[in-house]
Amino acid sequence: MKLPFKNPFAPKDEDEEEDRSDYNKKSENDVVIERDNQKDVQLALKKHEKETKRKKKSSSTDRSRKKGTEKDDLAPKSRNPISKFAYNLLGGKLPGIPQYKETYEQAGMPLIYEAYLSTGFLLGFIIIIPTFIISFLLELRLVPHALILISLIGSFVLGAVVFACTILLWLVYPIVRRRNFKSALENQLAYSFGILGVLASAGMTLDRLFERVATSETNPVLAELAKRFLRDVRLFGLDSESALTEVANHSPSKPFAGMLNSISVAYKTTGTIRDLVMFESARLLQEKTDNLRRAIASLAIMAELYITLVVVGPIIFIVMLSIFGLLPTGAGLPDPIFLINLIVFLGIPVLSVVFILLLDSVVGRA
Repeated sequence: MKLPFKNPFAPKDEDEEEDRSDYNKKSENDVVIERDNQKDVQLALKKHEKETKRKKKSSSTDRSRKKGTEKDDLAPKSRNPISKFAYNLLGGKLPGIPQYKETYEQAGMPLIYEAYLSTGFLLGFIIIIPTFIISFLLELRLVPHALILISLIGSFVLGAVVFACTILLWLVYPIVRRRNFKSALENQLAYSFGILGVLASAGMTLDRLFERVATSETNPVLAELAKRFLRDVRLFGLDSESALTEVANHSPSKPFAGMLNSISVAYKTTGTIRDLVMFESARLLQEKTDNLRRAIASLAIMAELYITLVVVGPIIFIVMLSIFGLLPTGAGLPDPIFLINLIVFLGIPVLSVVFILLLDSVVGRA
């Protein structure tokens, strides 16, 4: 069977032309839609890339800020311009005192030893100048007929006294600060070691343990020493044993320094400090209990003495002196009214101040 021959050059039907035009329109619409979809996809990809870049940038800046703040917390404080100038001017010319230097390093001062001494001497020399000028002008005004040489000598002596007092106060301050740090550290040492024992029992490493102690607010002195340990390990690259030895050298309390040395030896030999810290915690708590019992006994004795000397004693003396005042005079006795005023306005306040000082010393030791 033969198929009908169809001439390709024959005129096309109208239906076929319409179908082809519809098909072309549909294909053009599909191409346009596909292009729009591709543009939307490209825009979405670009937006996603920008969002991921922004998140990465923000996370990196947050990490850098966190590291920067951590380094700022652990890094030692920088010297001010006056300390820098004083250190450059007088740093290598001042005498060194090894015992005082050890006390200074245990006081937790922000400046290094040489810079602190240089600043003190520089301020002392600066104070001499206005003291000398003011003293000289006052002497010339108050004693106009005096010799100028005597005024100069007097002004120089006064400036030297002011310089000596300035240096003395400057040198005494680290000693007082070390004493306060020592009492603050030892008063809370039993409870702090209890916290260390709990953390060590949880299996924390030495760095992590000191990091938790550094955030403690109950014992700020121990927190500063823990920050020094973290700074030595993380910033200066020391090992744990060397960092513990360095912290022990800067500790104001000798018992705590001995404990740090024991922790260093235990960590080096056994790799754990749990047993040592638990033993030290129990011992410190028992010692704290004994000290509190002795303090309570001392307070009971002081309370009895206070009632006897400050409350009952003056009443008895006032009554006795009032009775003596009724007796006829002329026996060579002092005036009873004068003695009563002396007891009331001088004796009782002096005894009260003495008992307050004794009470403060007993409570401070506890």
